[in-house]
Amino acid sequence: MRRFGPSRSTVVYVAYLAAVGLGSSYLLLVGQRAFSAYTFLKSDHLGFRGQVHRADPVLGFAAVPGAQGFHVFPVGPPFPMRYDADGFRIPASQAPDAPRRRPLVLALGCSFTYGDGCRAEDVYPHLVAAELGGTALNAGKCAYGLSQMLLLARRLIPQYKPEYVLVQFSTWLPGRGTSGFARATFGRVPVPFLLLHEDGTAGVHPPVFGTRVFDLPFHEFDNPRRGAGEFARFFFSAGAPLFVHDDLSMAAYALRRGLGRLPEADRERAQESREQLNRVVYAEIGRLAAENGATMVIVRLSHPLEPHWQRLKELSPGALVVNAQAALDARVPSGRRGDYDRLFGHWRGTPARLVDNHPNPAAHRVVADEVVRAIRSAATGTAPARR
Repeated sequence: MRRFGPSRSTVVYVAYLAAVGLGSSYLLLVGQRAFSAYTFLKSDHLGFRGQVHRADPVLGFAAVPGAQGFHVFPVGPPFPMRYDADGFRIPASQAPDAPRRRPLVLALGCSFTYGDGCRAEDVYPHLVAAELGGTALNAGKCAYGLSQMLLLARRLIPQYKPEYVLVQFSTWLPGRGTSGFARATFGRVPVPFLLLHEDGTAGVHPPVFGTRVFDLPFHEFDNPRRGAGEFARFFFSAGAPLFVHDDLSMAAYALRRGLGRLPEADRERAQESREQLNRVVYAEIGRLAAENGATMVIVRLSHPLEPHWQRLKELSPGALVVNAQAALDARVPSGRRGDYDRLFGHWRGTPARLVDNHPNPAAHRVVADEVVRAIRSAATGTAPARR
């Protein structure tokens, strides 16, 4: 009996149509994502301008040594920022190879320690170092987490042997340290993630793949020029290469995880696990500081008016503890977030509007005063460390 069914040519043609349809759909998706990135760069946005960060195989991303760029805002003019030859944040007017003087004040943390939205000279690590007559080594970076802080402590404390190590404590840092990916405006930025070993020590898994967002020429399109030709140039030189790379890399990452070839970054740690992770990491940083003759200072900075959920002194018994967030909150008797933002947020424009809720220079001044007071009190034995 003769069987009737689709001929081979029909099957090939259907497969061809399906492939063309899938390819066209994917191209449309890439175009849509590229247009969103393009629109962001052409708008008045918050962030950096310039090629100031690069991909890093250990940290996920890091400063470009000696780089200069700008902080930009949705309202008002940008202002310059700069990194020195070793990737520490410095005042924009300072030479990247300027000599340092002791005491050295190493600072580890995220954007709150970097000083997002502030000039470097107005940020608490710089203010503390200036009060002590020394130099700040501000290693804070926007979007860093506990994993990068630990890796930097392991490298920088023995290398520079600072007199003081300021270590930010914030409720979001352990979550970033276990997520495996940094928050980014667009594109994927894998970062190292923490793993708790059975012996009570912390391991750090390297980034699961290298990001391309810092290697592609996005900075060339951060301007108001628009047009079909401008978008076409952006699409082929930056947008499409980034999103195709990310999609292929994420597919390979998912496959490796599915085959059990990668430990999984735990994004849903319970509070008890986060507290244990904090204890392990801050204790190791404290040991590194003590072994290299440094005083560790744990600086609590958090969401405004946020309940405090972990005893800081238990993190590293030999450290000084500065509950800087409590000092900031105490300056807002009403206990209302709006009043807090009026004092410590970034306001621009006429009429003024809130453009960034990172700590402003006034907040950093309060934090610096609290840190210096704790250091001097400990040196004279006149007051116990804050809890």
